[in-house]
Amino acid sequence: MCSRFDLNSDIRAFQVQLGLEMEDIIRMPLPDGFDRSGSDNDAEDAAFDSLTGTRRPTDPIAVILPHHKAAIRYWGLGIPGMNSPMINARAETLTEKPTFRPLLNRRCLIPASGWYEWRKDGKAKHKNRITLPDHQPFLFAGLENGREATIITCAPSGSIAHIHNRMPAVIGPKHLAAWLDPRMAFEDLGYMLGPLPDHVLSWQEDPTDAPETKQDTDQIDLFSK
Repeated sequence: MCSRFDLNSDIRAFQVQLGLEMEDIIRMPLPDGFDRSGSDNDAEDAAFDSLTGTRRPTDPIAVILPHHKAAIRYWGLGIPGMNSPMINARAETLTEKPTFRPLLNRRCLIPASGWYEWRKDGKAKHKNRITLPDHQPFLFAGLENGREATIITCAPSGSIAHIHNRMPAVIGPKHLAAWLDPRMAFEDLGYMLGPLPDHVLSWQEDPTDAPETKQDTDQIDLFSK
């Protein structure tokens, strides 16, 4: 699963590479004290800075929509009667779940530079940060409803299966256009939602034996259902 992920400043490379339309990002509330009289580039920098760092459930996150449009969504779908937002969606059951079926043509990409997972060892849980070997940013498969977004998950790559039995589904460069094209039927895209090759991922386990904080435990419990 994915209960926390990072977005670092390398996301600016996506803006250039994909030619992202930044209007919605620029209009987001900017940090206190920011001088709006600067250039558009200054506004983009400040907006991205507000979206970088560790992202947690209900945080605002950057998403990429059709037509290369960058936008802001809150992480997790609010579901009536549920205390916790649906921050993940299992790839294998998307077409079966009434929460997700209406969103199958509202696909998005969620930029990240790494995610965190907890390896269980008896009653202990050890935090791992999972990245590409060169720490380059990548794009999670997601669904959005105009205000909120969820990350699609799949079975893990063999190289990280010892950490957790799920991982975010990552959309590769050759599949970006098809994934974002609402004219493409979801049934024709499901093959994209699988684990990455074993050699692609790298991980680093936190060597400290410090006890978990309540916040860490809450993040994990979001996926226990």
